[in-house]
Amino acid sequence: MADPTNDDQTKAADAAPVEQDRLFKLQMAVSDFVLGNARYLGSVVGVILLVALVYGVVTSWTASREAEEFSEIARIDYKMPKVEQLALFGLAPMDDKTDTARMGNVEEGARRYTALGDESHGAAAVYAYLKAADAWRRVDKADQRLAALEKASKKGVKGLAGFSADTAYAAALVDAGRTDDALALYRDMAGRHQNFFAERSLLSLAEAQIAADKKDDAKRTLDELRTRFPQTPRENEVTFLEGKISGSGG
Repeated sequence: MADPTNDDQTKAADAAPVEQDRLFKLQMAVSDFVLGNARYLGSVVGVILLVALVYGVVTSWTASREAEEFSEIARIDYKMPKVEQLALFGLAPMDDKTDTARMGNVEEGARRYTALGDESHGAAAVYAYLKAADAWRRVDKADQRLAALEKASKKGVKGLAGFSADTAYAAALVDAGRTDDALALYRDMAGRHQNFFAERSLLSLAEAQIAADKKDDAKRTLDELRTRFPQTPRENEVTFLEGKISGSGG
């Protein structure tokens, strides 16, 4: 009868060359695949490099274009009639409306901001339109101001620029007596924006609904806010609005 220990050693010795042979065959198979498909793999790598190059060029061009558009806004800013410090705090009029030369320059600035917004892209276009809206307000052109704010909002830019445009347009709609349009915009904002901006949109929607005596709608809006943002840091504002709905708020 053979010694079991010797049998095990013999099997182990036989297994080692088999495993090495398998590893060698696998290495050869990989080598053959690479060599046999080198031109195709080279094409794939080439495509990846080309995509990376195009992305880099587009990104650089976009950044350069945006910088130029903001520079154009700054050029118009420089030529606009300046507002006194007291006026910035509401302690003096923005402009002397009897100064026809000054008001003419403000209106020209409004037109230039609007034209620049039409030609620009993204956040630059939004800020140009917002600047135009402010200038139109200074010359008491409410329709042109509303139109500029509408253009800024409809750009659909994400982040602070888009949220600022939407909020300004919604407030202008309320001022113009177009409450239903404002409510629809706030609702759209709540779905389109994220995080803080969505939360703030829901609060603004609830406030507008309360002002429009749509308290049941406002209650549903606040319930939605609590569901979507259970850890909201604006709990005091939510509670205050709930008090207004129930009649206990100020």
